[in-house]
Parts: sequence; structure tokens; C-alpha cells
Amino acid sequence: MSRALLAELLPGARFRSRCPACGGDHGRIHVEGADAAVSVSYVEGWAVAVAAQGLERVGLDAVPTDAGGLERVLPRPAPPGPDDLESPAPEAWADAGGSSAAPARTWARVEAVLKADGRGLTVDARRVDVQGNGGTWVARILSSAPRGRPRANEGDPAEGLPREWRGWDLDGPANVVLAVAVESASGL
Repeated sequence: MSRALLAELLPGARFRSRCPACGGDHGRIHVEGADAAVSVSYVEGWAVAVAAQGLERVGLDAVPTDAGGLERVLPRPAPPGPDDLESPAPEAWADAGGSSAAPARTWARVEAVLKADGRGLTVDARRVDVQGNGGTWVARILSSAPRGRPRANEGDPAEGLPREWRGWDLDGPANVVLAVAVESASGL
């Protein structure tokens, strides 16, 4: 279903995926025949897709607002200390209005960044530092420096360059939160 959505967004393009771990036809989707990056996500009977022309990387995630257990895998709501990767107590996740959708919103942002980064969940989600509220935010993936040392933006391991991601919260189906992330250097 997602390939059909992508074909509507980028007519004439071809899409392929190959898992680097198992070689299967899943994982990050690469575009052939168009200058664009794509990402897809699935949630409760929906497939959502984004095509970003002129960009090399984009990440999209969709999460049900009632997803449970996210507080165990998410970064802290406040910026983490240099050696602090512990998850907060569940009550720390209610937003100012008392909404329980805050963990889902945070997870959508984190996973959108990790998809755009290309390493996905091979990176500990607690290492994604998201700053900003409202519909626009920025994020960095923090390195896992030894205790006592400051953590810096890890960036692209292949290029050794720091990366910052720019993101947006999107409208989606009822009871679903969406987030999309692109590299800040893209000029968007």
C-alpha cells in the first residue's frame, strides 16, 4: 500500500528497500528516477507517506495517541544531563494540558529523526534530543560518550559530521500523531 502512495507522489519513480542486516525487502526506502527522499509509516489501518523533492533524507512516523509503555524508551522531557539516559516516571509525560498523548508525540518525533538519519532503531531512542514545542522543533542524536565526558552530536558515522534535524508535527487521522524530520542543512 505504501508503494502505491509513493507512486502517486512521485509518478515514474521506482522504490527499493534492502535491510542491511538480513537483506530482506524492508527498511529505508530508496528512490530511483526522481530527485527525492521518501518515508512511510503505518498505524491502525493507515499507511502514511511523505516525498521530499530535492532532499537526500526524510523521516516520517505515525503513532496512536494511546500507545503505552513509551516512557521506558523515550528521552526525558527535559534535556538530559551529560550521563543521564534514565527514563522518567510516567507522570512526567503529561503535557501542560494533562494530555496523555505527549509520549506518543515525543516518540513520533524521535522515530522520524532516526528514520531520516538512516540508522533507525539501531540507535538508542533515548539518545535523540528534541528541543521545541508546538509544531516546529529541532533534534540532535547525542553520542554515547563514556561517563564523565560531555556528549556531542554524533552526526553521520560515515562522514564524521554533526547533524541537526528540523521537524514538524503534522495533522493526521483521529487519535494519531505524525511527525516528519529533515536535515537542517537542507535550508527548509
